[in-house]
Amino acid sequence: MINNDTDPVPLELYRLLAEESLTGVYLVQNTRLVYANRRLAELFGYSRDEVLQLDSVLQLIAEPDRPLVQEKLRQRIEGEIDEIEYTVRGRRRDGELIDLDVRSVRTAHNGTPAVMGSMLDITAQRRMEEALRRLSLVDDLTGVYNRRGFMTLAESHLALALRRKRELLLIFADVDALKSINDEFGHAAGDQVLREAAAVLRRTYRSADIIARIGGDEFTAFPLEAASGSAGILLNRLQENIAAHNLETARAFSLSLSVGVGRFDPARCQTVQQLLEEADRQLYAQKRTRGTSKS
Repeated sequence: MINNDTDPVPLELYRLLAEESLTGVYLVQNTRLVYANRRLAELFGYSRDEVLQLDSVLQLIAEPDRPLVQEKLRQRIEGEIDEIEYTVRGRRRDGELIDLDVRSVRTAHNGTPAVMGSMLDITAQRRMEEALRRLSLVDDLTGVYNRRGFMTLAESHLALALRRKRELLLIFADVDALKSINDEFGHAAGDQVLREAAAVLRRTYRSADIIARIGGDEFTAFPLEAASGSAGILLNRLQENIAAHNLETARAFSLSLSVGVGRFDPARCQTVQQLLEEADRQLYAQKRTRGTSKS
């Protein structure tokens, strides 16, 4: 499927991984699907042969979202963006709309630029999010889940990980010096910092991940697909987004978050509260190292 003569991993292994993936895997060239695994075809209600006979991958996308997908494909084909992830609405063969989390990278096929990616159906997640919002499980100030909403979703997520014997990460963060900001610049400034912290967390993690404000200055992020080995990558991405946010925001104070990580091991069967406590201990250790205090 992908011509990479320098890669030591056998091509058949790549093909096996794609074929057995629980997410839809595809390869697009000139907007045509040149490869689709069985799961991708099932997502849209087609057989694999049928989905590969479509004139364009855009036929799988809801009409209002097709210009967005076409532009994302162009950006990757022309090398403006090497990899990207975004959410979009798909249209099944029977007309049903589904929510998709799309990840893709620029690659080559038979010497010509192509786009390789995956599609994950997050329709159930989106519907649950909307139901939770209607049940007042969303924080009014920041728009992310409140503690009650977080615990409802996180416990369900943890039970699923336990059944599947998957490791997970829980990221716990609080806003540094919030009390000082409130005292010096007023509570309106403090509220704005809390909104910005939530926005940075949403920017850092996928829309399908669980983001919540669980206390006055405390936030948590629970990525749906993140093993313990990816902690460094996730934390670095968060700090990079905080730094970028501060560069864009000219004022007398900056946004700063202290962060800790709780690691779920299915062999240990921790609860969500135990993961929060583990991450909180790391957070306090970081504050001591940095010389900051709990605000």
